[in-house]
Amino acid sequence: MGTRSSDTHFRFVRLTRFTLALSSLVLVSDLGGQVPLDSAVKTLKPGETVLIRVSGDDRIESRMISVQTEPLGLHLSGASAAVDAGAIDSLWVRGRATRGGTKIGAVVGGALLFLFGAAWCTALNEGICDQWGLVGVYSVVGAGTGALIGAGIGGLVPRWQLRFARIKW
Repeated sequence: MGTRSSDTHFRFVRLTRFTLALSSLVLVSDLGGQVPLDSAVKTLKPGETVLIRVSGDDRIESRMISVQTEPLGLHLSGASAAVDAGAIDSLWVRGRATRGGTKIGAVVGGALLFLFGAAWCTALNEGICDQWGLVGVYSVVGAGTGALIGAGIGGLVPRWQLRFARIKW
Protein backbone atom coordinates (compact mmCIF):
# COMPACT_ATOMS: atom_id res chain seq x y z
CA MET A 1 0.00 0.00 0.00
CA GLY A 2 2.86 2.40 0.81
CA THR A 3 4.54 1.76 -2.58
CA ARG A 4 1.33 2.40 -4.51
CA SER A 5 0.79 5.68 -2.68
CA SER A 6 4.35 6.91 -3.32
CA ASP A 7 4.15 5.81 -6.97
CA THR A 8 0.88 7.71 -7.37
CA HIS A 9 2.40 10.74 -5.65
CA PHE A 10 5.41 10.60 -8.00
CA ARG A 11 3.10 10.53 -11.06
CA PHE A 12 1.07 13.41 -9.64
CA VAL A 13 4.21 15.51 -9.08
CA ARG A 14 5.49 14.69 -12.58
CA LEU A 15 2.14 15.59 -14.19
CA THR A 16 1.97 18.81 -12.16
CA ARG A 17 5.46 19.83 -13.28
CA PHE A 18 4.55 19.07 -16.90
CA THR A 19 1.38 21.16 -16.61
CA LEU A 20 3.30 24.08 -15.09
CA ALA A 21 6.01 23.90 -17.75
CA LEU A 22 3.41 23.82 -20.53
CA SER A 23 1.50 26.77 -19.07
CA SER A 24 4.70 28.83 -18.77
CA LEU A 25 5.41 28.25 -22.46
CA VAL A 26 1.92 29.41 -23.35
CA LEU A 27 2.16 32.56 -21.23
CA VAL A 28 5.50 33.77 -22.60
CA SER A 29 4.76 36.95 -24.52
CA ASP A 30 6.07 37.53 -27.99
CA LEU A 31 8.26 40.57 -27.58
CA GLY A 32 9.36 41.62 -31.03
CA GLY A 33 12.32 43.85 -31.73
CA GLN A 34 11.94 47.52 -32.55
CA VAL A 35 11.16 48.00 -36.23
CA PRO A 36 12.08 51.11 -38.22
CA LEU A 37 9.35 53.71 -38.69
CA ASP A 38 9.04 53.20 -42.45
CA SER A 39 8.50 49.45 -41.96
CA ALA A 40 5.89 50.06 -39.27
CA VAL A 41 4.04 52.58 -41.42
CA LYS A 42 4.05 50.32 -44.48
CA THR A 43 2.32 47.53 -42.52
CA LEU A 44 -0.73 49.72 -41.88
CA LYS A 45 -3.92 48.85 -43.73
CA PRO A 46 -6.75 51.16 -44.80
CA GLY A 47 -9.56 51.19 -42.23
CA GLU A 48 -7.37 50.40 -39.22
CA THR A 49 -7.72 52.71 -36.23
CA VAL A 50 -4.41 54.27 -35.27
CA LEU A 51 -3.24 56.35 -32.34
CA ILE A 52 -0.29 58.59 -33.14
CA ARG A 53 1.74 60.66 -30.72
CA VAL A 54 3.65 63.35 -32.55
CA SER A 55 6.37 65.75 -31.45
CA GLY A 56 5.03 68.06 -28.77
CA ASP A 57 2.92 65.31 -27.16
CA ASP A 58 -0.07 65.87 -29.45
CA ARG A 59 -2.32 62.83 -29.90
CA ILE A 60 -4.15 61.87 -33.07
CA GLU A 61 -6.64 59.01 -33.10
CA SER A 62 -8.20 58.27 -36.47
CA ARG A 63 -8.80 55.68 -39.17
CA MET A 64 -6.16 55.04 -41.81
CA ILE A 65 -7.02 55.95 -45.38
CA SER A 66 -3.65 55.34 -47.06
CA VAL A 67 0.12 55.61 -46.74
CA GLN A 68 1.89 58.33 -48.71
CA THR A 69 5.32 57.15 -49.94
CA GLU A 70 7.09 60.41 -50.91
CA PRO A 71 7.51 62.03 -48.44
CA LEU A 72 6.47 59.25 -46.04
CA GLY A 73 3.20 60.16 -44.37
CA LEU A 74 -0.22 58.94 -43.32
CA HIS A 75 -3.55 60.00 -44.78
CA LEU A 76 -6.10 59.85 -41.97
CA SER A 77 -9.86 60.14 -41.95
CA GLY A 78 -10.96 63.74 -41.35
CA ALA A 79 -7.49 65.24 -41.87
CA SER A 80 -6.88 67.74 -44.66
CA ALA A 81 -3.19 66.88 -45.03
CA ALA A 82 -1.04 63.81 -44.51
CA VAL A 83 0.67 63.40 -41.13
CA ASP A 84 4.43 63.60 -41.66
CA ALA A 85 5.96 60.27 -40.58
CA GLY A 86 9.10 62.05 -39.39
CA ALA A 87 7.09 63.79 -36.66
CA ILE A 88 5.73 60.51 -35.22
CA ASP A 89 7.02 59.65 -31.74
CA SER A 90 4.85 56.55 -31.31
CA LEU A 91 2.41 54.63 -33.47
CA TRP A 92 -0.29 52.38 -32.04
CA VAL A 93 -2.87 50.24 -33.86
CA ARG A 94 -6.14 49.13 -32.27
CA GLY A 95 -6.76 45.42 -32.42
CA ARG A 96 -8.40 42.79 -30.25
CA ALA A 97 -7.15 40.83 -27.22
CA THR A 98 -7.94 37.48 -28.84
CA ARG A 99 -4.45 36.00 -28.39
CA GLY A 100 -4.25 36.94 -24.70
CA GLY A 101 -7.77 35.65 -24.07
CA THR A 102 -6.88 32.36 -25.73
CA LYS A 103 -3.79 31.90 -23.55
CA ILE A 104 -5.54 32.82 -20.31
CA GLY A 105 -8.55 30.66 -21.14
CA ALA A 106 -6.36 27.65 -21.95
CA VAL A 107 -4.43 27.90 -18.68
CA VAL A 108 -7.52 28.48 -16.52
CA GLY A 109 -9.61 25.81 -18.26
CA GLY A 110 -6.81 23.25 -18.16
CA ALA A 111 -6.04 23.92 -14.51
CA LEU A 112 -9.68 23.78 -13.44
CA LEU A 113 -10.39 20.49 -15.17
CA PHE A 114 -7.08 19.07 -13.93
CA LEU A 115 -8.08 19.87 -10.35
CA PHE A 116 -11.63 18.59 -10.90
CA GLY A 117 -10.35 15.38 -12.50
CA ALA A 118 -7.80 14.78 -9.74
CA ALA A 119 -10.41 15.36 -7.01
CA TRP A 120 -12.98 13.17 -8.75
CA CYS A 121 -10.48 10.37 -9.35
CA THR A 122 -9.29 10.49 -5.73
CA ALA A 123 -12.86 10.45 -4.41
CA LEU A 124 -13.88 7.49 -6.60
CA ASN A 125 -10.83 5.45 -5.65
CA GLU A 126 -11.07 6.09 -1.90
CA GLY A 127 -8.12 8.46 -1.59
CA ILE A 128 -5.72 7.03 -4.18
CA CYS A 129 -6.05 8.05 -7.82
CA ASP A 130 -4.77 5.52 -10.33
CA GLN A 131 -6.27 7.14 -13.45
CA TRP A 132 -3.79 9.98 -14.12
CA GLY A 133 -4.01 9.45 -17.87
CA LEU A 134 -7.73 10.22 -17.71
CA VAL A 135 -7.04 13.26 -15.54
CA GLY A 136 -4.56 14.42 -18.20
CA VAL A 137 -7.22 14.03 -20.88
CA TYR A 138 -9.59 16.16 -18.79
CA SER A 139 -6.87 18.81 -18.58
CA VAL A 140 -6.38 18.88 -22.34
CA VAL A 141 -10.13 19.09 -22.96
CA GLY A 142 -10.38 21.88 -20.37
CA ALA A 143 -7.50 23.76 -21.98
CA GLY A 144 -9.10 23.51 -25.43
CA THR A 145 -12.51 24.58 -24.20
CA GLY A 146 -11.01 27.39 -22.13
CA ALA A 147 -8.98 28.58 -25.13
CA LEU A 148 -12.13 28.79 -27.27
CA ILE A 149 -14.07 30.68 -24.60
CA GLY A 150 -11.10 32.96 -23.88
CA ALA A 151 -10.65 33.72 -27.60
CA GLY A 152 -14.33 34.67 -27.83
CA ILE A 153 -14.14 36.97 -24.84
CA GLY A 154 -10.78 38.42 -25.92
CA GLY A 155 -12.21 39.15 -29.37
CA LEU A 156 -14.65 41.54 -27.71
CA VAL A 157 -11.94 43.49 -25.86
CA PRO A 158 -10.16 46.29 -27.76
CA ARG A 159 -6.39 46.46 -27.28
CA TRP A 160 -3.77 48.93 -28.50
CA GLN A 161 -0.64 47.40 -30.04
CA LEU A 162 2.55 49.44 -30.21
CA ARG A 163 4.07 49.33 -33.70
CA PHE A 164 6.72 52.03 -33.34
CA ALA A 165 8.24 54.11 -30.54
CA ARG A 166 10.98 56.67 -31.01
CA ILE A 167 13.65 56.35 -28.35
CA LYS A 168 14.39 59.71 -26.77
CA TRP A 169 17.72 60.23 -25.03
